[in-house]
Amino acid sequence: MLKRYIQNDVLRNILEWVISILIAIIIFLLIDNFVAKSARVYGASMEPTYAHHDRVIINRFVYFFTDPEIGDIIAFPFAADPSQQYIKRIVGLPGDEMDVRGGFVYRNGERLDDEFSHLQSFQSTVIFPIIVEEDRFFVLGDNRPISEDSRFHRVGNVPRDDILGRVDFRWFPLSRFGFVD
Repeated sequence: MLKRYIQNDVLRNILEWVISILIAIIIFLLIDNFVAKSARVYGASMEPTYAHHDRVIINRFVYFFTDPEIGDIIAFPFAADPSQQYIKRIVGLPGDEMDVRGGFVYRNGERLDDEFSHLQSFQSTVIFPIIVEEDRFFVLGDNRPISEDSRFHRVGNVPRDDILGRVDFRWFPLSRFGFVD
């Protein structure tokens, strides 16, 4: 197509390269903003599910069609420093009453029965019980004794609009490659 408009082969080749690079950049930006984004896990707050320096894919597309659910692992910017991304598990939905008693987490009066539910040492700056606000989610790290999560005012309940996506695929290290529950 360019051959008809540009007779100089060198100039035409340069222009074809520039167009190809621009198309690649546009495709990358569309995928990065709307479909999937790579991220690195920092810290041990999600162990054993995700370890420090694991590389994961944030599925940015999934929540265009569905709502976040209990058990989803989500990525969101840390309110005090939006350049940092937090990765935590949703344990409370809008309208749920969340409580912590005797080292256990309760949702709507029922004790959570997951493998991460017992808090050997409990710290919090939030006074329980609380009701999760509309369009917000109560999140906890899987390594709850060391996780900074919705139990702390600095993180709080995560607004729906702040959720970057669901984190359910690890691509590095290769020994742990694959989908994660």
